[in-house]
Amino acid sequence: MIKTFSITDIGKRRKLNQDYVYTSEMPIGKLNNLFLVADGMGGHNAGDYASRYTIETIVDEIGKSDEESRIAVLESAIKSANVHIRQKAEEDAELNGMGTTVVAATIDGDNLCVANVGDSRLYIINNKEIKQITRDHSLVEEMIRMGGLKRELARTHPDKNIITRA
Repeated sequence: MIKTFSITDIGKRRKLNQDYVYTSEMPIGKLNNLFLVADGMGGHNAGDYASRYTIETIVDEIGKSDEESRIAVLESAIKSANVHIRQKAEEDAELNGMGTTVVAATIDGDNLCVANVGDSRLYIINNKEIKQITRDHSLVEEMIRMGGLKRELARTHPDKNIITRA
């Protein structure tokens, strides 16, 4: 049995919380459960709207998905949310430029299926360690992977907030 709790925090820099979280311990479509976090892009229009709308779209798409594999269900729902967000941004000037990151997970027995876009992360935490599962889609993470930046310097790099996918 899974029991979940969720909370978001505005952090120290922003005046508006652009995070949106969704958890369901019950089945959604063909998934046994669903856990989502979206973080609207600060400094851009309507990050709070983007994160909420993205989560709502993903949940809706998963609920009606005909895909058989969990991976395909998550991938299709996230891609659909991206299309919807881009359409909304084109239709409304106040939403132009909006974006969000997202991390999604579902658990089936001992198997964890994860998808992410941007720099929102999924960690597994137990009494021995904290282990990052997802890989950031960010400029500094790409620089680290290519050997151009040491991980220790990433936290203070001037471009640490540039994401490469949203």
